[in-house]
Amino acid sequence: MPIDKERTIRCYDVVAPLYSFFRKITHKSDNEIMPFVLNILDPGDEDAVLDAGTGPGIYAIKIAEITENARIYGVDLSPNFLRLAEQNARDAGLDRIEFLEGDLENLPFNNGYFDKLICAGAMSAVPNRERAASELYRVLKRGGRAVITEPNKGKDIRDRAFLLLLYGLGVFNPNLRGFSTKDISRYYLNRDSLYSLLKRAGFETVRMVERAGSMCAVCFK
Repeated sequence: MPIDKERTIRCYDVVAPLYSFFRKITHKSDNEIMPFVLNILDPGDEDAVLDAGTGPGIYAIKIAEITENARIYGVDLSPNFLRLAEQNARDAGLDRIEFLEGDLENLPFNNGYFDKLICAGAMSAVPNRERAASELYRVLKRGGRAVITEPNKGKDIRDRAFLLLLYGLGVFNPNLRGFSTKDISRYYLNRDSLYSLLKRAGFETVRMVERAGSMCAVCFK
């Protein structure tokens, strides 16, 4: 898979409306994984919480719904995804989430800013995963908790459909991302590679859990 960042942005700007629509009509997958992830993350009312790679803002919005005063930020590289996230938050009657255009490889926050963070399915799309993992570690407070989820090699039907969409885009417009079947093995992180990536970033404890077609890494700094 090409690691050109501008092509990545263009690709995700194109797929944002389709992905957001598809996410809404396949809510069963979220109903299976989201309560599990949020229970582990355990966001508190006084926490600063980051949704890194927020996409259409699903996790940021849910965290806002279950907390009263948490400071919630959603960061994404795609302007179109951010517009959708802001609209979804307005539709939910929420105005206290701050959505920012930002790069997981260079997050726009000070060291140790967040008590909790979630990064759901975004790490595999980042060109420099080592840098992104280090940035997640950097912005988390000492004693803070991070939950990083990644698809478990296409075990979830929604993930397989999204990969097919990326492949189709690459076939019809290679300037977007040039995705091919040969890229699939490189696209996925497996259990061992995700664990090793996060340990190298500096997390003191990384606990791996599999749930509903996803791998969840529960990390403590």
